[in-house]
Amino acid sequence: MVTVLEKETIRKQLLEKLLSLTSSEVERRSKNVERNLQKISDFINAKYIMVYYPLKGEVDLLGMVRKILNEKVICFPFINGRDLLPYQVKDLGEDFMIGPFAVKQPKPREERQCALQALDVVLVPGIAFDREYHRLGRGAGYYDRFLKKLSAKTKKIGISFDFQVLETLPHQSSQDENVDVVVTDTFSI
Repeated sequence: MVTVLEKETIRKQLLEKLLSLTSSEVERRSKNVERNLQKISDFINAKYIMVYYPLKGEVDLLGMVRKILNEKVICFPFINGRDLLPYQVKDLGEDFMIGPFAVKQPKPREERQCALQALDVVLVPGIAFDREYHRLGRGAGYYDRFLKKLSAKTKKIGISFDFQVLETLPHQSSQDENVDVVVTDTFSI
């Protein structure tokens, strides 16, 4: 039986490590994640991509997003109650506002809402992943609920630094949603 305590212990340890990274280390490691991500055929061929706005210590893919913003449809999650809704962003400055939990999220313009079935790839942040593609998030369940709604054709790519990939994670198959691939700064699985 998976215990909340097991998950909280892992979250606490990895959050401390993430928050201890210097900004230059996050930048260097993030560039390596970008390079590895750009070798994944599902990502290369994707037209509609949902990415996240990084929290402190998380892999920052915004540099890569700036480069592909005119080539692909880039969506970011908007927190709507207990759900995430993808909205297209065309400008990384003007198209954002501060949402719940002080997270930057897109301004919800109706004409820019992306249909879930249109998403080819969703880049999924996590506190930890394991080699069986289980994911440990921050504990609120937003991504788990969102990922369950996606079509089978949408590739879910977990994004993290290498130290966030553990051999195994506690998980509950009824609640926790897996990813299809995990991409880090030193390897992909």
